[in-house]
Amino acid sequence: MKKANKQIDLMDLLKPPVAQGNRIISKQCVNIHEFYLSGDIESSEDYIDWFDTIRSAGENDVLKFYINSSGGDLFTAIQFMRVLSDTAANIVVSVEGACMSAATLIFLHGHQFEVSPHSMFMFHNYSSGVVGKGGEMYDRLSHEKDWSEKLLREVYSDFLTEKEITSILDNKDIWMDGDECIKRLKKKVKVLERQMKKAEKAVDIDEEV
Repeated sequence: MKKANKQIDLMDLLKPPVAQGNRIISKQCVNIHEFYLSGDIESSEDYIDWFDTIRSAGENDVLKFYINSSGGDLFTAIQFMRVLSDTAANIVVSVEGACMSAATLIFLHGHQFEVSPHSMFMFHNYSSGVVGKGGEMYDRLSHEKDWSEKLLREVYSDFLTEKEITSILDNKDIWMDGDECIKRLKKKVKVLERQMKKAEKAVDIDEEV
């Protein structure tokens, strides 16, 4: 292939030579960390190295999660939510098949989203078992009812409708394909952008004060 001739600006020829000490090109270093969340979400102790990497990532780093999971340990997903909220890095989540149950909590904590064709999503209430004396079981079930409602409303409020969240709390499963998920993600991204702009304005005001 023939190389194009480099254009020369005559004004550049009139500029004084750059001192050797000033001939420095600074480039931002970007680290891309990739995580494969495939199969069941296991106990949180299996992800300690992941959590450490996520929390240690800088603002110029990228954390990319490839998700193909039907769910798993809810409390591990809750810890993922906290860890992802702590990181300064940009979070990209890419669904490559299934994103169901506890996996959706992790998915919705991304900043950017990718959804492969034919992917499937499912949202539902938590599952658990209770054993013990009658009063103990009643107290735990009463507590978990309030606890789960608070959790689901917080995570899904910008993605599911109020009617859908209420139906989940009534133990109905919500299914959707990738196309429907993308439509809803566009709305969620707009909400995130508004929140970021609001936060930036608040920082500007603090600096002026």
